[in-house]
Amino acid sequence: MKKTTCLRFLMYYFTLFLFFGGVGFGGETESLPNEVRWVRKSEEYPMLCQQVFKQAREVIGKAMKGNKGVANLAVVVDLDETILDNSLYQVERWKAGLSFTQESWSIWVNRKEAGLVPGAQEFLKGVRKKGVRIVFLSNRMANNLEPTKENLKILDVLDSKDLFLLRLDKSDTKGVRRAEVLEGTGRMKKIGSLRVIGYVGDQVGDFPADPLNALSKTNFLLPNPMYGKW
Repeated sequence: MKKTTCLRFLMYYFTLFLFFGGVGFGGETESLPNEVRWVRKSEEYPMLCQQVFKQAREVIGKAMKGNKGVANLAVVVDLDETILDNSLYQVERWKAGLSFTQESWSIWVNRKEAGLVPGAQEFLKGVRKKGVRIVFLSNRMANNLEPTKENLKILDVLDSKDLFLLRLDKSDTKGVRRAEVLEGTGRMKKIGSLRVIGYVGDQVGDFPADPLNALSKTNFLLPNPMYGKW
């Protein structure tokens, strides 16, 4: 065998080894970006999430006692990386050498394959048992409401009393929607105003003004190193 042919042969099999050993057949290796690998593989990530949710349940329980007799209590909860774990989307995009696009995200949402953030199920069920209503306030686009509900149903965390305020357009910010919840206006007109006793999210934008001073009091922040407005 000529040296050039032998070299090409070796290079071909080395390429196959790198592909199938590193990212082929859906496998995950040390080659994943640190932030994605930390979410999917570390012991610390699920422990932190469970700790935040446990603290949120305890604080919200105390807040209920302080609002005894109030019938319109609610907790405003984000969806992505708060309840729904979309790290598989990040893995797939990275393997393909691609970044986030709204089109690919919509396709992912319609696949209904997001998992659960550790501790989310226990939190939602615990809060609902106390009679608190869940308001899912997410920047998922409103036209993806049905697959979002179906995904939550598959994961056994959907309740018929849950409210959803997804994004209509660029001007429909979380601030706009939070105001509707508190004032009973816009999409919340038929429901009426709600008394929010807790906010849960993974980004500062998931909380009202001055989020730091309210941390662990009404605001509960989950870790998300994969993406954000940094």
